[in-house]
Amino acid sequence: MKMSRARVLVVEDEIEVAATLLELLTGRDYEVVTATTAEESFGIVDEFRPDVLLLDLSLPGLSGPGLLTVFARVHPALPVIVVTSAVDPRTIAEIASRHPFHVVHKPYDIDALDRLVEAATEQSRMGRTVV
Repeated sequence: MKMSRARVLVVEDEIEVAATLLELLTGRDYEVVTATTAEESFGIVDEFRPDVLLLDLSLPGLSGPGLLTVFARVHPALPVIVVTSAVDPRTIAEIASRHPFHVVHKPYDIDALDRLVEAATEQSRMGRTVV
């Protein structure tokens, strides 16, 4: 059973992809905010307090791996789902070494992504209630 109104921050520099994710996730009862750069996401995350971060790997400015490192340090309980079209084994190993919640390869299956967001939300909310 899906938790109500989980908050998802989508960090995606391709406007069309961000709009598609916004539409698809909103249609599945998630509250969604988008950012097009890593720097923009910093201003959003503290106010929006997302349950899950959906992070595109290739971003202008601070890259996806760099942003993953920053969020792991500043918001260690925030599950990050990396969305990427990268196939280079070194790039995938670099991402894995930063311990994201999961890595999803483009093109993604929206039902599978929905299940991942739901599982990441559950982990996030459990982490917030631990004393």
